[in-house]
Amino acid sequence: MKIKGLAVLCLIAGNLVGADLAPAPGYPPYVLPNTFCRLLPRTAPDRIYELLISLPASFAKDPQRKYPVILVADGYWHFATVASLVGGLAYGKHIPESVVVGLSYAGENLDYGNLRKQDLISGRWIGTFVEDDHSERFLDLIKTQVLPLLERDYRADPMHLYLVGSSAGADFTLFAMLSEPQLFQGYVADSPFALGMWNRERDFVASGRTVDGRVSISSAGNEWTEYRKWIPMIYERLKRDGIVKGGLVYRETPGVRHGAGVAEAYMRGLMYVMEPLAPEKGVAMDMFVEPPGKRSFMVSFWIPKTTALSEAVAAARRDHEAFMAKLIAEKRAAVEHLDPEDVPESGGALVVDAGSRAEVVAMVTEDPAVKAKMVEYEVLGE
Repeated sequence: MKIKGLAVLCLIAGNLVGADLAPAPGYPPYVLPNTFCRLLPRTAPDRIYELLISLPASFAKDPQRKYPVILVADGYWHFATVASLVGGLAYGKHIPESVVVGLSYAGENLDYGNLRKQDLISGRWIGTFVEDDHSERFLDLIKTQVLPLLERDYRADPMHLYLVGSSAGADFTLFAMLSEPQLFQGYVADSPFALGMWNRERDFVASGRTVDGRVSISSAGNEWTEYRKWIPMIYERLKRDGIVKGGLVYRETPGVRHGAGVAEAYMRGLMYVMEPLAPEKGVAMDMFVEPPGKRSFMVSFWIPKTTALSEAVAAARRDHEAFMAKLIAEKRAAVEHLDPEDVPESGGALVVDAGSRAEVVAMVTEDPAVKAKMVEYEVLGE
């Protein structure tokens, strides 16, 4: 998949958090599995763009499969976070396996703050206009170079593309949505400087265009009050104007300041915008499934201290264990655990699927050792 003039592979370590820290002598750097960097041809005199790419575990095993793509603005800061979140979300079957791509810059000692401000922020930023606004140029780079490359070399599904960003990256996410509304199928914007989108949203409404994809907007509950108050307002405006047809949600991440709620905002946002692709919904169905109309109860048994002869106690334990084995053989109970070696005086435990507690109690009192009051029990569960 090497392309002339494009392919440069590099270790992801050294391009993410702690990039300016050398590894301790004698110890190798940690590298995120299935990740690499890829440079783009120079398109601007003062910067070289690179892509941080994370491929799904099944990528090499299933060469015909196409994958959704999650594009991360501020990839130099958030790529590792999103790649880890996507792994967990895919494992939990909230979203399908996906290619994660961080938009970044190549080079050392870079001024990320200035580079991102120029590329990600459109128009006014905190009361001042951004000098050298390159947001349109940056969006065009994504449209004409990044997405075609991903489709060509990494089997990106052009019908399932998602853009995520926080702060300035969230500004760019909303800018992309209002500039090229059909380019992505989902947008996750965490803590944007929403006031910068005010006139752009009004112009978009006047154009008669709409957004077919899903949109998730979030804010940090404890970030600057003057900054935060505009975020739910832009959400209310989008909802009032009805331009987002795929679905629109807003949530506040409580108890955190600006930048601290990124992981939760991305996780919840991706779950929402990619929900139509979820392999499963609701409670996990791959194991430990309760039968319809029933719920699980835990029954724990123990051998009380008694003055009975040891032979009588041993006989009661044998009767009790035979009863439990019978329940399991008849599939009336699913699990046996709490070994006496782990829990002294334990008589074991069962997990029982039943319609009511009374049904469980009736079953347990069939135990001859319980009837003889040589074994006691408790039923847990509602």
